[in-house]
Amino acid sequence: MRHVFTIIPTRGLVFARTIASLARNKITDITFIQDLPIPDAHNEGVRKALFNYVPYILFVEEDMEIPDGVVDAMVKLDKPIVACDYPMDNGYSAICTKKGKILWCGLGCTMVKRGVFENMKDPWFDTSYSWRIDAEEPELKMTKIENPNKYGGHDINFGLKARDMSYEIAQVPGFEAKHLRCDSLDKGIYNQGV
Repeated sequence: MRHVFTIIPTRGLVFARTIASLARNKITDITFIQDLPIPDAHNEGVRKALFNYVPYILFVEEDMEIPDGVVDAMVKLDKPIVACDYPMDNGYSAICTKKGKILWCGLGCTMVKRGVFENMKDPWFDTSYSWRIDAEEPELKMTKIENPNKYGGHDINFGLKARDMSYEIAQVPGFEAKHLRCDSLDKGIYNQGV
């Protein structure tokens, strides 16, 4: 798939199931961004993607097993931002929807059209601020907090920025990625170390 630039921002370990699921989706040319923290790894990945002309940029996190056929379905959907849902550690969806509109999504398996990044200023992903979110009906109340989250938040900030620029965020229907977890990394001296 030469028209899709695939980025895996990694802290150093990538699940074999992640790579195998990409191969099943005919994605073999992968750009790994390592030794950089969130959100620097994501921004560097976008810079590399924009240097190589491709219409679609696919983010796959190091702990995702993406479903067979999802990449073709994302391209076919042809929306500015297309997310494949996956369960978060707390069991919630990685996609935040309010009144039928997606406000933001996790980047575990998300495709973004090149033009979205070309029309935004670098850095596209930012963690210098976060949000206090009150999701009670009927309205979603968000208050910007000038202190960063301990972890993440770059996906929320990107999604809100994209929505402010009138970019639609869509969910690819009929697919859900698996959020992989490792029980322990310290089983190296056992035959059954999985």
